[in-house]
Amino acid sequence: MTAFVELPDDASAWRLLPETTVGGEGPLPTWARALAPHLPRTAAAMLQLDAAHRRKGLGNPILRAKLRWVVARENRCGYAMETAVADLRRAGASEESIARLVAGPDGWSEADRDSFELVRCLTIDAPSLPDDLFERVRRRFGDRTVARMVLLAAYGNFQDRWLLGLGLPLEAEGPLPPIVAEFVAGTLQLEPHTPSPARRIRLATAIGDGRGKRTSRFAEAFRELQRRLERQRGAPPRLPVPRWQEVADQLPAAMASRPTRIIWNLMTFGYAADLQIPWAIATRTHWAERPEDRILEELLFWIQTHTVGCNYCMGHCEMLLELSGLGSDEVAELLRQLANDDWTGFDPAERRAFGLARKLTGRPWELTADDFGTLATDYGPTDAMSLFWWLCRGLYMTRISDGFRLPLERENVFA
Repeated sequence: MTAFVELPDDASAWRLLPETTVGGEGPLPTWARALAPHLPRTAAAMLQLDAAHRRKGLGNPILRAKLRWVVARENRCGYAMETAVADLRRAGASEESIARLVAGPDGWSEADRDSFELVRCLTIDAPSLPDDLFERVRRRFGDRTVARMVLLAAYGNFQDRWLLGLGLPLEAEGPLPPIVAEFVAGTLQLEPHTPSPARRIRLATAIGDGRGKRTSRFAEAFRELQRRLERQRGAPPRLPVPRWQEVADQLPAAMASRPTRIIWNLMTFGYAADLQIPWAIATRTHWAERPEDRILEELLFWIQTHTVGCNYCMGHCEMLLELSGLGSDEVAELLRQLANDDWTGFDPAERRAFGLARKLTGRPWELTADDFGTLATDYGPTDAMSLFWWLCRGLYMTRISDGFRLPLERENVFA
């Protein structure tokens, strides 16, 4: 299998990465080698994120690796399936139990079936996750472990799309164990990061063409979306929402400097801080390392949330668009067009990026070298890699929101 992007060798990739205080040599996963030439700080953060999931995970390394395999199976990601099997062997799983796992649902034991079904449902149709299934897993494993299963499924859906969308092959040495590496101070972004102001030039046509001419045509579909968001505001969460002080006590001082009212953050940090801290660091590091057009990013994320039906994240996209320099009428007009698949007012490169967002969301196994190649032609190799990282990130966010069934906040919690 040939990657869709250039892969430096291990030694070259380590030289591109930030200076290490622990580690810094030996084989690197192909996903880190793909990112190192473009976003080396983000690649460093991803190494630590992957190690956190694979070394801590659920506390039960065999169950963790089995669940990761189930997610990869649904996404048809051979790389992740082979890596999960290798992790099972490292954890001491028997060949018989591995054979039952890879045989598929007919071979799954009753003891494993509910937890497997939980992450499978989060992967294929997270909004349809049955309450009784979540509750059975919660009663058996407890609040914190079921929450960690949600985060594991979210991470798997992020990582599988990164692997599939870049056509990344398994390492020549076979599946690698998690990489243990620490980087010099200042490499990673711990403090809350406010992205730079959005650029609006390329979107001016879409806003201008739509205003007044298309509102009536799009009105009903947009009103239905608003009704869905209103229903989400009254959704009961599947776990109690922690208070900020409970969360702050688990965070490094730099990450606790700014209290949050965002329920998504309170839930993830509150129930699985050791997994959510490295995720937050990765996203903040990415934003700090390569600021992108905030409006374009949110429109891409909105397409993803609309594709999977994640009402909570759609509501957050509206909030963030309003903070990106757009008026409420402009936000409404842009989303009316996206909701009706009318992309004619957008720049051709944006339309192609919208199509990639939808394909990555629903059919990542169908991605080809041309998909990423077109993005790289339109935006340049480094900005394309940054935008692609953002798109993969979106499929983490939605699994969290739907897994916990988060109630949408009424006020703009990002203000």
